Amino acid sequence: MIQNTIKYAAGILTAFVVIATFSQTTYAQQQLDEPQSSSASLNWSGYVANANSASDSYTSVTGTWVVPSVSSATSGTADATWVGIGGVQSQDLIQEGTQAIVDGGTVTYSAWIETLPGYSKTVPLAVQSGDSITATLTEESPGEWLVDIRDNTSGNEYTKTVAYNSSHSSAEWVEEMVSNGDGSFRPLDSFGSVGFTGAAATVNGTSKNLTQLGAQPLKMVSGGQTVASTSVIGSDNQSFTVTRTTVAVATPQQRQYSTYSGQVPVTTITVVRHHHGYGRSYTNGSYSVIGIPLNFTIIKL
Repeated sequence: MIQNTIKYAAGILTAFVVIATFSQTTYAQQQLDEPQSSSASLNWSGYVANANSASDSYTSVTGTWVVPSVSSATSGTADATWVGIGGVQSQDLIQEGTQAIVDGGTVTYSAWIETLPGYSKTVPLAVQSGDSITATLTEESPGEWLVDIRDNTSGNEYTKTVAYNSSHSSAEWVEEMVSNGDGSFRPLDSFGSVGFTGAAATVNGTSKNLTQLGAQPLKMVSGGQTVASTSVIGSDNQSFTVTRTTVAVATPQQRQYSTYSGQVPVTTITVVRHHHGYGRSYTNGSYSVIGIPLNFTIIKL
């Protein structure tokens, strides 16, 4: 359940709290665009394939990569590698992949799935750096998705059917800078490079490679400098490499937008992918009722 908690404070001595649940909740897009650039992102690097027309429908995506080795000396950093459907120009996203989280001198590698706006869930598939992973998402029937993550090195596999209503609007192969529960970003670790192979997606019932899809590259940037670069598509039309540079990562600015819920003007709600789930997003503002100015804070739980 998504709730908006609204706290009003009028004057110095008068305060009261109202808790309300609204039927409409809008979520921010997951890719945070670099201002004035369609080929750069603040938290994604890789390739994205957008629908070329309103009738285009992506129903499957697949890709293979080797889990990068991350140094345990960079505590507080992280990275995630994944494939997904939706989320480029839409508010929905179903995704699956692997990640590395560095805390207290220890690197934890794991596999996960996520269906926005739900929580990211670690799945019972042990993965380690150097393991070859093939991740495939397939809509087997309307609203029913087969999630498949195979560790080609160990031979173990995780499969599950999940219910999810997708816009089918795009397909992605991404190396990502993940976020904390409060919406702030963990610095991107020094993952070296991640090579994607076998990258393909099914659109309108036909499986196509990156070139056939017209997939476009995204580089990750920070402060105008490239943090993770993306290579051109390989001669096989289904491979590419994302490479970490030596540029330090500044904190990206989260996307902001305006909407209305009930009678309260919501000026900013930002939701970003987190390796364990979603935290709170805060909105501060003011408006007046019968001439009395009221301050409010909206918290997305």
